[in-house]
Amino acid sequence: MMVRWKVQQYLSTHGKSAYALWKASGLSKTTVYAITSGKLIRTDFETLAKVINGLEKLTGKRVEPNDVLEVVRDAQADQ
Repeated sequence: MMVRWKVQQYLSTHGKSAYALWKASGLSKTTVYAITSGKLIRTDFETLAKVINGLEKLTGKRVEPNDVLEVVRDAQADQ
């Protein structure tokens, strides 16, 4: 089992870009692009909070952790 980001899908659904999230979140450009490309595999709650806060600023909607993270069971992890 693993947990992975689904921020890129969230951004696409809401017509927003990684660049916009970078500007709204206060995270480094490197971190935002690592998250949206699926390359960031370890993070902390502060980063998660900044992602959520940035997305809320961009969309004007409440964002929950399950909106940006997903649990992948072993059978799905290889996909």
